Amino acid sequence: MTRPSIEAGTLLAAWTAYGALPHGAQAAVVAAIRADAAVERPPLHLKILAAVGTVLATAFFFAFIVIADMISFDSGGNLLAWGLAFVAAGIALSVSRSRVPAGMGRDVLAQTAFTALALGKVISVFGIIILVGRDTPWAPTMAILAVTILTYPVTAASLDRVLSPYAAGVAAMLEILLRRNFGADPSLAVAALFTLAAGIAGLLLLSHRVPLALRPIGTAALALMGTIVCILAAGQDAGAWANGKPMDPRPVEAVLTLALIGVIGWVAGGLDRLAQPPLLAAVAGTILLGLAGAPGISFALLVLIIGHALHDVPLRVAGILALPVFLVLWYYGREMTFLEKSATLVGSGLLLLAGQAVIAHFGWDREETP
Repeated sequence: MTRPSIEAGTLLAAWTAYGALPHGAQAAVVAAIRADAAVERPPLHLKILAAVGTVLATAFFFAFIVIADMISFDSGGNLLAWGLAFVAAGIALSVSRSRVPAGMGRDVLAQTAFTALALGKVISVFGIIILVGRDTPWAPTMAILAVTILTYPVTAASLDRVLSPYAAGVAAMLEILLRRNFGADPSLAVAALFTLAAGIAGLLLLSHRVPLALRPIGTAALALMGTIVCILAAGQDAGAWANGKPMDPRPVEAVLTLALIGVIGWVAGGLDRLAQPPLLAAVAGTILLGLAGAPGISFALLVLIIGHALHDVPLRVAGILALPVFLVLWYYGREMTFLEKSATLVGSGLLLLAGQAVIAHFGWDREETP
């Protein structure tokens, strides 16, 4: 099907008429777009391979330091000093990277800077935990959060800016599930953490007024939501490994359903537009999906919609890959016979075909353009 398109010049003229672009600024915008398009960027799979290689190099180097007993892990002050030294080296390498011309040397320098920063942060966190006491409640979370806040403004690597806040969120989740330091039911505590992560992700990813430097925190919050959803989607006994009893997924499912409805309204241009028939049908399907106990599928759709709306290829790919995985997990985790599961698959397929027929009949798959 041919989709409506618009030329770049027409788009800039529309922006100028609307007031979003100052008069006389079109030439500068065109020059900036052409300069950005001229920059060669590696494809997504090469970025993923480089990120995985960097993380593995960091892990192996840290293992070498531990095995070789180069640093004593008995003294918190000693660990903190070594950690700060590695962080300083990583920042220096990161700053000097901007002066190196693009090429293999710059990539190696970036990976070395990330390795030094990551090692420095990990060692510093261990040092802080030893200094304040291993049994101190929330010590790991506070240590990771402190190191992240202090180093975030001076780190330029987007991967580091995503992993550090994500590590703080995971530490908080483990504090709730393993150490039970929240003082409330773990299911409610995890739901509160999930709600906080959803709020941060929505605030930093869905608003165009947020500085680009803060968007990795939103991605980390979205990743934390995915981690909690993975625990719930792992089976009906999710959380029993930590709590001795299954976690109640209903609070998280309720928050996730509301978040997905909110994202649909945001993409549509406002919650008031949810009253339109196609969006109302989407909201009804979202609610039914929430009642079906399929948080993984809802989360995959959430990531896919956000990635598509923001033109964010990594998020969109993550949503596409997560959708079949969570479908399989949901199907496998049902306490039904094989005959009942087969009937469920057939019924869901017929339901999707019926939905496609309704959408095509009413023309909801064709967007009206002026």
